[in-house]
Amino acid sequence: MGEWPELEDNGRWRMAVWALRVGFDGLLVVLAGVIALAFGGTSWVLAVGMFIWLTSAGVTAVGFLWSRHDLSEPRPGFWTVRFLLLRDTFSTKPSNQRTYQR
Repeated sequence: MGEWPELEDNGRWRMAVWALRVGFDGLLVVLAGVIALAFGGTSWVLAVGMFIWLTSAGVTAVGFLWSRHDLSEPRPGFWTVRFLLLRDTFSTKPSNQRTYQR
């Protein structure tokens, strides 16, 4: 079992993690916009939520792909890194206090 210490200090990885967290918040704003729209409100809340979500999705994808590309060979699989991203997004510990196993 190996570790990927490159991810711990990778700024692109941290960017992807934070963008995914912001994206989840954007989805909550979208949900609030749909509820407001259902009760006769305006659609600007929905539009703002969609903008937040789409922007954070792009930033997450770019940070994810760059950080995976920065890893040394042999790189972990796409799905492995994807699950690491989800784990880091929902974790309360900073990434430098955990180890990543292949």
